[in-house]
Amino acid sequence: MLLRGMFLTTAAAMLSSQLASADARVTVAHFAPFADEIADTSVSVALNGAVALENVLFTDFTPYIDLPAGEYVVDIIPTGTMTPAITNTFTLEDGMDYTVYAAGNGSLQDLELVALVDDNTPPAMGMVKVRIVHAAPFASTPEATEVSIRTAGGDLVAGLQGVPYGAATGYLELPADTYDLKVASNNGQVNYIDPLPVELASGTIATLFAVGDIAMQDLGIVATPIAELPLRTPVDNSANGAFKLDGFDGQGFFAVPIPAENRLVGSWYTYTSEGAPLWFTFDSCLSDTEGCSTPGAFDGMSALTTLYLSEGGDMQKTEPVGTIMFDVVSCDLIETTVTVGDSVTMYDGVRITPSAFCAP
Repeated sequence: MLLRGMFLTTAAAMLSSQLASADARVTVAHFAPFADEIADTSVSVALNGAVALENVLFTDFTPYIDLPAGEYVVDIIPTGTMTPAITNTFTLEDGMDYTVYAAGNGSLQDLELVALVDDNTPPAMGMVKVRIVHAAPFASTPEATEVSIRTAGGDLVAGLQGVPYGAATGYLELPADTYDLKVASNNGQVNYIDPLPVELASGTIATLFAVGDIAMQDLGIVATPIAELPLRTPVDNSANGAFKLDGFDGQGFFAVPIPAENRLVGSWYTYTSEGAPLWFTFDSCLSDTEGCSTPGAFDGMSALTTLYLSEGGDMQKTEPVGTIMFDVVSCDLIETTVTVGDSVTMYDGVRITPSAFCAP
């Protein structure tokens, strides 16, 4: 990606140098996942019939290119062909900044060129400005593409729920901080895109594009003018259900992922040495406060949970007595390591109930 970025930076600089009387600035981005091999997404960008950029791949974007104000016919031409796949006309005004991006995949959503007006007015001291754009054409109807934007704790960000494909927010002015955000289903129970936490320093102005269509290119986040953001595997409900302890009749656990919070909770049922029933609950929450102020510790594949001896019909937690480490091997098998005091025991959990995501 560094070489790709260097190429586009150099190409943009060369183009700008050829246009001395520049009055507007434009970032050009390729967010159209129309092929399943990244090399096959390669396109050229022509301005008023003259090729300005070559071999631009999906998720590539340029720095700002200086252009004289005026009207431009922009063609997006797949590499190896002479016929534009997308054409649109834009008028650039004096002193304005723009982002022009290719979107759609040609099947679920039409290929198109979209222009956004950028606001590079600096935010207040200690603040950042962030805009969010849904450019991920993973379904054919607006309703089916709707998403919500949530924190790591599952809370909505700025009320962003029911956001359809093609929507762009205004700029949100937020405190400079490290942000851990997700693109999730409307109800927050399925995480579509889960980038690693990103630090936004004071004065940062960025646009976060949700991109990809699942079928041909993976979902992801591109933050212009920063970079494509590294991702975690989104937590889903694959691990949900009842698992018996392999080799131990009548013993097992029930696991319940909470995808919106990257959290795993559940109950563990076993017996004392005298044969009396013994129940535990477990929780990967990173805080002991009521309501779990710091959820997390589950990445969809593994979780270190706190083990609580439980009592009463509503399975109330008591004092923690140990830990359970869960490793999801497959939809049907979870390996566990139970630590209580100095005792460490390993068990295999074999699925006995169907899952919404996995066959039994």
